[in-house]
Amino acid sequence: MDTKILYYNRFKSKEMPIDYINWANSMLENDTSTTSLNILASLREPLNIFEIEEYFKRALGELSMTEPSIEECAKHYIRHLLKEILNDKNNAIKLANQIYEVVREHFFNGELEIWYEISEMIDDFRYGDNPRNITHEFLISTIVHETKKQLS
Repeated sequence: MDTKILYYNRFKSKEMPIDYINWANSMLENDTSTTSLNILASLREPLNIFEIEEYFKRALGELSMTEPSIEECAKHYIRHLLKEILNDKNNAIKLANQIYEVVREHFFNGELEIWYEISEMIDDFRYGDNPRNITHEFLISTIVHETKKQLS
C-alpha cells in the first residue's frame, strides 16, 4: 500500500484496518523502519482501528512525514489506476470508471476531460442506444490508448 493511496482512501473514508498493515509492510520492504512501523506491521486480526491509527500516527511522526493534500493523493491514485489498466486490460472499463469518478470529484482541467468522454462511451456501450456502435474492443483500445498517452 502506497502512502498517497492510503491517504486518498482516508480522505474518502474508504480505508480498512488491513490497509495500514499493508502500508507498514510496504514501508518495511522499502528499507524504512521505525519502532511504531514495526509494531504496526506485526498486528494481526482482530484489528482494532483505534490502535492501528495510533501506531500509524506515531510512525508518521517518527518518519517526519506530513499529510499530503487530497489533490496530490488523487493525482497519484489516478496514476496508479492508469498503470493498473496496462497491467490488466480485462479490467480497463472498471478502472476507467474509477478514474472518471476521481476526475469528476477533484479535477476540472482539459487534460483529464477525456475521462468524461470515455465515461459517456462506456455508458452508451452498456446502457444507451449506442448510436456510434461502440464495440467492447474499440472501448478497450480507446482506454488503453489514452492511458499510454497520459503515462508518457
